[in-house]
Amino acid sequence: MSDKKEHIEIVSLPAYAQADSNFVASSLCELKESFFATNGKPHRHDFYTIYWIKQGHIEPTIDAVTYEVNKNTLYFLAPGQVHTMTFSEKVEGYMIAFQDAFMCLKDQAASLMGINSSLFFNNQFSTVITLQPEQERDFEMLVQLMKKEVKDQEPGYDTALHGLLRYFLVLASRIKGSSMIATPDQHASHNSSLFLQFKNLIEEKYTTLKNVSDYAGLMHVKPVLLNEISKQQSGITAGEHIRNRVILEAQRYLYNTDLSAKEIAYRLGFEDPHYFSRFFKKYTGQTPSEFKETGKLAI
Repeated sequence: MSDKKEHIEIVSLPAYAQADSNFVASSLCELKESFFATNGKPHRHDFYTIYWIKQGHIEPTIDAVTYEVNKNTLYFLAPGQVHTMTFSEKVEGYMIAFQDAFMCLKDQAASLMGINSSLFFNNQFSTVITLQPEQERDFEMLVQLMKKEVKDQEPGYDTALHGLLRYFLVLASRIKGSSMIATPDQHASHNSSLFLQFKNLIEEKYTTLKNVSDYAGLMHVKPVLLNEISKQQSGITAGEHIRNRVILEAQRYLYNTDLSAKEIAYRLGFEDPHYFSRFFKKYTGQTPSEFKETGKLAI
């Protein structure tokens, strides 16, 4: 049993970076060999990633679902999504990657037009944007400017990169038809900030805290208000966000590791494995073992 898969590798940005450990703008062929070696097995990034496939195609499997991404397309990957990637022999394109700290989450305009928009976060992975020839020119110009700033690192290059990235995200949001690119008023900005704080807390605490009241207490707001803000910002309640995060992590473990349902239950903070199995079936329609078998058949 020494080859039992028990962990899902977490890859940090420095593993791919050429010069700056907070930001990468590179053609795929210029990336380190570790990039291609890592993508052949299940892993997750702790950073945001944008791929632009210009020639050839890739087949990413993200949280147990396989997609086909062909030429002239952008696709967006949020931190934490478990994925593998298969490349065609003659794939060409770019990768842009950055950490939370680079695109500051306190920057409300940037958050609404980029990080917190549906480009990176949606109920299902679905952000694949096909570019028209006239649209490609602007994106190509931005990528080349990003690459130049990363390479030269002239004074103020981080500020320049921040502006270029924000413009890149705005253009992509326009094409996708995002409804969140209008300038927010103060009240909307406050609610957006609280929602981002809530989402970040879920990432930190979902294995130990599973009630809305727990998160509301940490944020010093009433549970009913947290639910209202969550529904306003995302269309679902705070409780659903917490539950969905737990279910998603369980599915990731079932699909990508050899851990038993009992072992996964303990990792996710359930004291009673039988309760975990009932919880999983209630919200997915399958028992953990049924999901695992379905996943295996899909490989």
